[in-house]
Amino acid sequence: MLTAQDNELLTRTGPGTPLGDYFRRFWLPVALSEELPHPDCDPIRVNVMGECLLAFRDSSGQVGLVSPRCPHRGADLWYGRNEEGGLRCAFHGWKFDVTGRCLDKPTVPADAAYRDRIALPAFPVREAGDFVWAYLGPSGTETALPQLEFLDLPPSHRVVSKKLQECNWAQAVEGGLDTAHFSFLHLPAP
Repeated sequence: MLTAQDNELLTRTGPGTPLGDYFRRFWLPVALSEELPHPDCDPIRVNVMGECLLAFRDSSGQVGLVSPRCPHRGADLWYGRNEEGGLRCAFHGWKFDVTGRCLDKPTVPADAAYRDRIALPAFPVREAGDFVWAYLGPSGTETALPQLEFLDLPPSHRVVSKKLQECNWAQAVEGGLDTAHFSFLHLPAP
């Protein structure tokens, strides 16, 4: 049996927690590619290990994973427009690309000293095996995508899906490895 302190350590995966920092050093599947079906489609909300993020596909087909809050006034970019290579905030029109770089700042004077420093937190993203994978760890520490067999199969040989499982990721893995519970929890009632 775990102590309350050990349970807290092993089940919290939010930003700044020991297990959260550890898991962020791996590529994580954060969405299905089909959820972003075509360039400039509507963005989707993504919640990964306690972080609310926004995924979108730009005009060239690249996927971005960014903070959902515009750095200007904190407006939710989910209400923005995905257009011409970036996500435009509906509040003041600032537009961001998939790397978080601000492409257009219509309300900032051209000679403003801070103009080129404006950016949106963004994470590296790769598509493989019909999934969108993201790396949430420290910048510059990305590893290669995991070498999973299904990533190399043609789409006709795989089926991808997702489900909402409202629990900690580590608890979900532990539940999947704990085969003893199948004999009790998943049996039909007598």
